Amino acid sequence: MRRFILFAFLALSVAVPCRAQSDDEMPDSVRLCREQVELLTRQADSNQVLLETLRRRMRDLVMLKDSLIAANDLYQKELQEKNRLLTEQMTAMQEKERLVAEKEELYRQALTNSTVDKAKWEGELKAKEASIEAKSKEIEFLQKDIDSKEGTLISQREIYMNLLTEKEHYRHLVDSLQRRVNAVEIENIRKQEENKYLAQKAKDAEEKAAITLNKKKKVRPIQGIAMRFFRTPDWDIRLTPDHVDPSTGAATYSKVIRNRNAGDIEFDFVTGASVMLWDLTDYFNSPSKKDTLSASRLPEIPRFDQKFNYDLGIYVGFGGTNLFKNFYIGPSFRFVDFFYLTLGVNICEYEMLIDGYKAGQSLETALTLDDITAKSWLVKPFISLSIDLDFLSYIKK
Repeated sequence: MRRFILFAFLALSVAVPCRAQSDDEMPDSVRLCREQVELLTRQADSNQVLLETLRRRMRDLVMLKDSLIAANDLYQKELQEKNRLLTEQMTAMQEKERLVAEKEELYRQALTNSTVDKAKWEGELKAKEASIEAKSKEIEFLQKDIDSKEGTLISQREIYMNLLTEKEHYRHLVDSLQRRVNAVEIENIRKQEENKYLAQKAKDAEEKAAITLNKKKKVRPIQGIAMRFFRTPDWDIRLTPDHVDPSTGAATYSKVIRNRNAGDIEFDFVTGASVMLWDLTDYFNSPSKKDTLSASRLPEIPRFDQKFNYDLGIYVGFGGTNLFKNFYIGPSFRFVDFFYLTLGVNICEYEMLIDGYKAGQSLETALTLDDITAKSWLVKPFISLSIDLDFLSYIKK
């Protein structure tokens, strides 16, 4: 009896809250899974934006590296040009020293040889002096070019050093960004796997909800409590004193048949299936004429938008511990989507007294229970209240 009361209380407490949503609304578990999937998707999009930013910075660093290489090449070319000018200047200075030495040699020859024509020596000396003057000017021009190249090299070196400093800064930045990129990629992979898991979980929940809330399903497994109007007999033979001698205290006993499970009502845990024959949903959910007439006189009250399902079908089930010797069959009425009320007959095998014996009857001393009982099939009425098994499996989630 307590099992039946507990079952009925649990059924009534969970049925209406679970159906408070309209058919178009998603169950809480499915909606929660979808919200988690959307949140993780937004996080993945944010991580993707960060990844693109980091990649763009790395491309900028690559461009900076190319600029640094170009500046270094230009610096090397300018340095080579300066070295070439220095070489030319040294060659010109050597040529100038050679001309000066030749001029001095001419002076010595002129001083030692007085017989030589003075005009000839003066002409050669002037030619040497002109050559020396030309070399001096050439050396001056080369020095100006060298000074210009030196200034260019100093400027290029400053640019090069700035680029080296910037490169070092970007190198540390790239190392830091690379670590962040790796962390973001790992997080993205984890989020993608989590998204797959949540998406699959949401899909499973939707499929489960679709199965549970399927109004067109013809056959539904149900489980509940049945009240049958016949108790299973529990026969026993008890020794009962017939007469006691007051003087001696001696007594005579007889064997009496007793039913230890006497009564008219018994509860049984039943499991079976209900097959829908007539859909009564439209009939029970259609507005009555009284409601239509009173709607014009009463203020409008918001109606509960849930449309419950009702139908009439046939129920076949089993009960007790021996399922194949305890059958239940009868018409079933489905109401509020998941509840089934069944009124029918119970066909069960019982251990009954054979003809000629009844409870309370005295037996002969030699008789036992096996001698006076036999297996017998009886048909008794029952009434049951059951709940859809799909609904029970769904609310467990």
